[in-house]
Amino acid sequence: MTATSGVVAARPVIGILAMLANTMLIPIMGVAIKRLTEQGVGTLDMLSWRSFLVLLALLPFLAAPARRREAAGADIRAHLVHAVFAVSTMACFYFALRTLPIVTVTAINFTTPIFALLLARLMFGEPVSRDGWLALLLGFAGTVAVLRPDAAGIGLDAAVVLLGSALGAAMHLAVRRMPARSSNFAVVFYLSLAGAVVYGLLGAPVIGWPAAGEWVWLATLAVVALGIHTCTTLAFRFASSMLVGALDYLRIVWAFGIGLVALGEVPAPADWIGIAMIVVSGGLVLRSGTRAARSEPV
Repeated sequence: MTATSGVVAARPVIGILAMLANTMLIPIMGVAIKRLTEQGVGTLDMLSWRSFLVLLALLPFLAAPARRREAAGADIRAHLVHAVFAVSTMACFYFALRTLPIVTVTAINFTTPIFALLLARLMFGEPVSRDGWLALLLGFAGTVAVLRPDAAGIGLDAAVVLLGSALGAAMHLAVRRMPARSSNFAVVFYLSLAGAVVYGLLGAPVIGWPAAGEWVWLATLAVVALGIHTCTTLAFRFASSMLVGALDYLRIVWAFGIGLVALGEVPAPADWIGIAMIVVSGGLVLRSGTRAARSEPV
């Protein structure tokens, strides 16, 4: 990577492995959120404590001069843009996972690549292949099948997941466009700092000290969240956004299995139709991304 390059060099193997790890970590996060909800812990309490714990885990790394230089030399404006989207999408999914099945939230969240395709097209002029447009339409139809809106519209929690998916797409593009001088550590550190500040300020008047049994799940939530932040950063900085977004569709397998085993969640039969359509749309994105990667010069 030269000093004049705008973004980090592609390392697709690292990006792919990071996203595969993410497909397992995100459903585990959903289990922790649901367990804390069962114990009466509110969404703001979860967000505040997990942000504090993640930041606490990262602070010792600043003892190393190299890490301090990375944090000091980072592009603060780029980190602020990334943090705004990341903190917002985080709140959406924590809120929705309180009540919706993990596999349902996961299925709706698979609209993120669709939003990413549209944003990349509108903001950066990136071309969209025939498979990409077909995937967009099929994914949209699958999402409607999962949401099944009626005369009253879409439920609040489902609408919040859709909002979170759009914000998540913007977050992924922000990571992808992060200047090279902002290291991976800086990306995770400033995101964690932003979460601790925002949720700390919002939650200061209302959050309470967790009970003994809640600490286990809060610690689990923090460890998993740190893993998700790290893997997301590596995935979207080192690999094609289309390829990584398509690999994310493997998360439906883990979401169903973990939700079934840990929580006894079983999607309604009608949900599987929409989920299947969304997964097929992911396959189309994967094929499109693979073709694009083959056509790029090496």
